[in-house]
Amino acid sequence: MTDAGKKTKSKPGKAFDITLSVIIVLLVALIVVLLFVATPMTVSGGSMIPTLHDGDKVVVLRVGETISRGDIIVFERPGGTDPPVKRVVGMPGDRIEYDLAERTWYINGEAYLDFAPEGGYPSTYFKDSYAQVVAALTSGGIVVGEDEYFVLGDNRAISKDSHDYGCIKSDWITGKVILQY
Repeated sequence: MTDAGKKTKSKPGKAFDITLSVIIVLLVALIVVLLFVATPMTVSGGSMIPTLHDGDKVVVLRVGETISRGDIIVFERPGGTDPPVKRVVGMPGDRIEYDLAERTWYINGEAYLDFAPEGGYPSTYFKDSYAQVVAALTSGGIVVGEDEYFVLGDNRAISKDSHDYGCIKSDWITGKVILQY
C-alpha cells in the first residue's frame, strides 16, 4: 500500500513553518520583556539636564535591580502626573542636610559638591518647597527612612524633587534607568 493520498510538505514549506514559529516565539518573548522586565520610556521635562533632556528615550528595568546612590530611577508619587525621573542621592538611614549659607548638600556630614548645579543654586531654590521639608533640611537634616530614598534632579535649580516633597517610598519606585538611546 502506498501513501499516495497523503500530502507531504515541501522543504520550503517546512522552512516557512519553522521561521514563523521562531518569529512568534521571539514576539512573545519581547512582549513579556516589555511588560514585566524592561520598558522604553520618554523623559518629560528638564529636571535631569545635563544627563537626560526632555524627549530623550530611555529603557527602564522594572524588576530585580538593587537601588544604589547615584542611580537614576523612575517612580510614581501618589497624586502625581508623569512618572518623575530623578537621581538617588540619599539611601535608607542617611542624614541629608542643606546649608543655606554655603548652598551645599551634606550626606552623613560630608559635603557633596558633585550634586551642585553649574553656577550654584538660585537664592529662590527653596521658595516653592514645602515649609516642613525646608525647615528639616536646613536645621539638622532629614534622616531617610528604612524604606525610603532621597532623590534630586540633576538640574537642581528647577527640579521638583525630595527638596520639595521629602523622601520617596521604596514601593513608589517603578524602575531604574539602564540605557539611554
